[in-house]
Amino acid sequence: MLFFKSYYDGEIIDYLANDNENSSSELFHFEFVEALSPCVLKAGSRTITLNINDMVICQHFKNVQIYSKNSKDICLRHCAIDLKYPAPLNQYLVADNPLIHDFMNDKIKDLRYVVFTNLDKKICHNYMNLLEIFSTSDQDTYIDFQAQKVTGLMFTELLRDHRNKISKNQSDFPSAEVKYASKYTQSGAIMTYITSKNGNVTLDQVAKHFGYQKNYLSRLFHKLFNKDFIHFRLIIRMNIACEQLKLTTKSIEEISAELGYKDVSTFTKQFIESNGIKPSLYRKNNTEFNIFE
Repeated sequence: MLFFKSYYDGEIIDYLANDNENSSSELFHFEFVEALSPCVLKAGSRTITLNINDMVICQHFKNVQIYSKNSKDICLRHCAIDLKYPAPLNQYLVADNPLIHDFMNDKIKDLRYVVFTNLDKKICHNYMNLLEIFSTSDQDTYIDFQAQKVTGLMFTELLRDHRNKISKNQSDFPSAEVKYASKYTQSGAIMTYITSKNGNVTLDQVAKHFGYQKNYLSRLFHKLFNKDFIHFRLIIRMNIACEQLKLTTKSIEEISAELGYKDVSTFTKQFIESNGIKPSLYRKNNTEFNIFE
């Protein structure tokens, strides 16, 4: 099964596979979206901002709203495919990458996705072009074989140097059982939780959520992120601040308060230290994402 569709501003990604499409234990369903222009995806309270050629992978996209200022042209492409694999799939496609292994074996029936950025070489873009061509061709065993191989190559490219491509603050990583997940998924799950709290959370609260001892979690932060909790939380706060400045019309004072700052001057100082410019100038320089006005 190979599905391919292009979307415009205001449309909804809500692909639902037929019950018999993925019934075989020898198939694994994956979906990709690629931004063709700056756009924003919203799924409930979750928001993902994408630049040109950024991609998101997921098992099933459900009721995802697309927003873009480019209302006349296609802003997003969506591909869904059932992959045939010998278990485990990750050894077949992506050289035993632990992140995808955890992603595939996650049992929680909820939206889980990984956001890939900095795909400037357009290798994945050209793989998507091929998949689009295959989707318009007569479906036979040869086309299916080629689509399977191209999808495997795209996975491999996405995961090459993936630490510099995956947007941890935007991704919603699989596996709530982070104690038993791979190191990379473990770090992603922790970041997802802190991000869901707007960075307004303490080390004690994070430790309690994941069932860790406080001292153990403190050491784990150094192991996973090479940073202590305070500096790691600051990075998340600044990432959220950038998203809020790009996507909303909230005042700088409102954003500062939501992130847990007692005064806006401290927030502004830390924002300048992290991004090199004032929050107001950052907002001005990213007007292409101000689509909710």
